[in-house]
Amino acid sequence: MNFIIRRLLTLFLFFFFSTNALFSQSVFEDWINIDVAGEINKKFELKIEYQHKYNHEDNRIRSSHVDMGVTYKINKFSIGGFYREIYEMKGDNRVTELRPHLDLSYKINDNLKIRLRNEYRIKELKDNVFRYRLRLAYSLNVWDNYNPFFQNEINLSEGSLVRDRVILGLSINIKNSPFKIKPSYIFESNRKESSSEPNSFSWSFRNILKIACNIKF
Repeated sequence: MNFIIRRLLTLFLFFFFSTNALFSQSVFEDWINIDVAGEINKKFELKIEYQHKYNHEDNRIRSSHVDMGVTYKINKFSIGGFYREIYEMKGDNRVTELRPHLDLSYKINDNLKIRLRNEYRIKELKDNVFRYRLRLAYSLNVWDNYNPFFQNEINLSEGSLVRDRVILGLSINIKNSPFKIKPSYIFESNRKESSSEPNSFSWSFRNILKIACNIKF
C-alpha cells in the first residue's frame, strides 16, 4: 500500500509541474456536476445528471448538459443506455448536440475499474459521428470516508485520438447521508485539425477544477 501511495504521489507531482509549465498556454474552467441515482431493483439503477462548464477566459458558461438513463448490473459487469442533450457556445452561436450513448463497465477489483463509452454525436441534426471513450479509474481505499482517485480517459473518433483527460481527485462520503462530494483536477488535451494544411494538427489544453455531487438513494 505504501508503494502505491508513493507511486501516486510521484505521478501527481509529475502532472502538477508538467501542467504548470503549460498553464500560460491553457484555458481554465470550472465544472459543476450533480448526479442522482436510485435503484429500481437489485439489478437496475436509474441515473440523472446535470453539468455545466464555466470558461474563465470568456467569462461565461461554455456548455451545459442533461444526461439520463438506466444501468443493468450483473456481478462485476454493468451495461447502461443513456441519452444526453448538450448546449454549447461556439463563438456567438448556441449549438445543440444530441448524444445517445452505451456504457460498458467492468470492476476488475475493489480499486480498479474500466469503462468503454460508445457515443453517437448528432450535432445540429447533421455532421453525425461516432466517438469511443475508454476510461481507466483507480481509487485508494485508505480511509473510511475519504478516498483519493486517479483516472485517465482517452477519446477516439474516426480512427484518431482526439482527446485525453488525466484526472486526480478525492471522493468524500458524507456520513449518514446519501451525499458524496468529489473535488478533482482535470488536465485535458484536445486535438485540433488544421484548416489550412491537410493532415496537420495541433493540441490545445484545458486546466479544469471540477466539483461533483453524487446523490444515491
